[in-house]
Amino acid sequence: MSNVVTVYQFSSKTCGPCQVIKPALQLLRTEFPAVKWVSVDTHQDVVGYSEKFGVKVVPTVVVVVTTADGRVLGSERHSGTQMIGYHRILRNAMRAITPQ
Repeated sequence: MSNVVTVYQFSSKTCGPCQVIKPALQLLRTEFPAVKWVSVDTHQDVVGYSEKFGVKVVPTVVVVVTTADGRVLGSERHSGTQMIGYHRILRNAMRAITPQ
């Protein structure tokens, strides 16, 4: 069984910084194709991801590494407009699923 990386991307349509970094986050989606991406509009979050992950500000990305059977191995988060933080947490997560 292999580990799974899921990225929860929290934003809202009324968030200026969210719109600014949106193109860069799209590039990360193409750079990390093995990752499952979940986009969450915090104003329309009927599933409750914002509450589950304690997201109070946007933009925020939460990266969760799980086993194939759903056991959480770890998670990291980054908020704001500094793209290096998003890239760092994605690289860290990929190390967890890439054989050494």
